This record gives sequence, C-alpha cells and structure tokens, in this order.
Amino acid sequence: KKEEYLNNIELFQISKSVRNASIKNIDTKDKERLKILRYFKDFLDHYDDDEKPKGLYLNGSFGTGKTYLVSSLLNELAKRGVHSAIVYYPEFLRNLKESFDTDYKEKFNYIRKVPVLLIDDIGAESLSTWNRDEILGSILQFRMEENLPTFFTSNLTFDELEEHLSLTNRGVEKVKARRIIERIEFMCIEMKLISKNRRKKETLN
Repeated sequence: KKEEYLNNIELFQISKSVRNASIKNIDTKDKERLKILRYFKDFLDHYDDDEKPKGLYLNGSFGTGKTYLVSSLLNELAKRGVHSAIVYYPEFLRNLKESFDTDYKEKFNYIRKVPVLLIDDIGAESLSTWNRDEILGSILQFRMEENLPTFFTSNLTFDELEEHLSLTNRGVEKVKARRIIERIEFMCIEMKLISKNRRKKETLN
C-alpha cells in the first residue's frame, strides 16, 4: 500500500531502479544539486497553479545522476496523485517504429498527453527527419499548447543539441532544428549539472 503511488508513473524502456529515486536521498552537500533542489521545491509549490511551472532541461556529463534527480521529482508528484511518464528516448523511438502495426498510436498519444513527461537522454538517438519532425516536434507542439510540464536530460547543451538535430540524411537542416530548440527553450529552464560520475551510486545518467 505504501508504494501504490508508483502506479502513477509509466516507464518506457528505462530501468525500474528510478522507482527508488527520492528527493530525500539527494546529496545536499553538493552545491550543484542544491540549485536543482531549489527548483524542485518551487516546481512542487506551484504545480497546482493554473499556469504550470516550466519543466527542466538538465544537461551534463555522463553518469552525474541527471535521470535520478528528475525521477525523484516525478516520484514526489506521483505521491500527490500526478501521473507521469519517463521515456528513455533512443530506445523508445526504436520501439515506437517497430509498433506501427500494433499499438503505435496508443503509445504515441499517451506520451503526448501524459500530465508530466521526462524525455531521458535526448540527443543520444540516431536522428532521422521522421523522429525529429513527426515524433519530437509533434510531442513538443502539443505539450506546449496544453501547458504540460516536460523535462529533458541530455549530455548535450542547447547548442550541441541544435547541431545534432540539424544533421540528417537530407543534409543540414538548421531551420527545422532551431524550431525544435525554440520549443524546448520556451517550455524549460536550462540547468547544467557538473559533478563526479555517480553511476554506481545513483544509477543512470
């Protein structure tokens, strides 16, 4: 009964270890994490406002605990009855493509409409015009219009992600990449996490 809140979080191609992520377990001696914790407190304080607070684009090097941190916030929201989803983006795209003949629309629409969404490790996917424009672009447009908080973790800065999104098999498409970045910038606060590799301790990136 104590863990019934976990039913409020859907995991897509992501380790179930994030279910144990807790704000209480975050290292408060790490100044880099303190600023993120302050953001979490503000987000939780204002989530029920008519105008939802902005999500977070958290970037930093491999193994610094980015996924754990954002998952701890979503777990706290789940305890309040808020439904959310955590999507390991590269694998989710592969899985989505393989489900064209089965439950593609169901999966896609769920991610578009879930009240709170974490897109984990954006920028690590193999880019195509399909997953950039038809999937990511559509998800962001809907969530932006509906004021649905969206979170991202990435090893890339905004500039690096924009470059990644511009390189397709059709050549360099800077305008379409900039359009995606502008949506993310509108929806999110950018924070950088510079820390030691904590992969063994906090799991995931």
